[in-house]
Amino acid sequence: MNFFKKKESLISSITFMAIMSAIDIIICVLSALFPVAAIFIILFLPLTATLVEIYCKDRYFPIFFIASIGLSLVATLWNIETTIFYLIPSIITGYIFGLGIKKGIPSVYGLLVASLLQMGITLLFIPMINVVFEVDIVDTFVVFFNFKGNEAVYNIVPAFIFAISFIQIILSYIIVINEIRKFSDIFDSNKYSWIYELLLLVVSIATIPLGLVSLKVAFVLLLIALYLAIYIIIDYIEQRYFYILIVFGGGLIVNIILFSIMHQIMPPYSSLLLVVITPFWISFISLIVSFLKKRPKEIK
Repeated sequence: MNFFKKKESLISSITFMAIMSAIDIIICVLSALFPVAAIFIILFLPLTATLVEIYCKDRYFPIFFIASIGLSLVATLWNIETTIFYLIPSIITGYIFGLGIKKGIPSVYGLLVASLLQMGITLLFIPMINVVFEVDIVDTFVVFFNFKGNEAVYNIVPAFIFAISFIQIILSYIIVINEIRKFSDIFDSNKYSWIYELLLLVVSIATIPLGLVSLKVAFVLLLIALYLAIYIIIDYIEQRYFYILIVFGGGLIVNIILFSIMHQIMPPYSSLLLVVITPFWISFISLIVSFLKKRPKEIK
């Protein structure tokens, strides 16, 4: 489709950015009109910035950034906190994700970094929105999901924001995956698979001890561990090495048994951290395979 191709001229770039800005404005207006439903409406917000960064020259992105935010603020004057809270983090992370694609950064890292960045920016904006606009964004969703009065639920707020951010970036990834393949030969992620396997091991080991200090941080680490574990599993499935997956399954069985025993004696929500046992096992086995120079394609 000619619309989704590299924009070489200023006119074609401005036209493309204008369309993407219009989409942002529509999403922001809908989010302002339906605040509770905004959690679903804003899922595609980072996509526009990602497309602009991929298809337009880097020097034009500030034009899109200013136009999209400025016009969206004007369009939602009665509820500008919605635009600030949802649009600004999404444009920044969409740009970072698109830039990572252009630089050939493997998706396994691009998805993670963009999601963490959006979570961080969103968490920074929450107290600002509370003070300036006297709107408690967190309580709005706590009431919507009928968790009011349950103080423990606030421990999963950062993890919830990370999950939403990750879904947003994943949707962008699915739509631009063909563009990602054009840059995939710049950096062979499989060649350096031990990096994210080691990262998974570190995150898995740190999750439960950190849960004793901060459940908020621990739940975010748990989601990161699950993401990396699923990525590794998909990699092994694509290579059709099912016997290694059977070994992974052994860790899952042990995890289920331990969870069934421990969740009754652990504090509320804390027992969920035990799920990290399976990602730990997956990382451990994967690293053994990698460091013994027996990648799946070499195993007979």
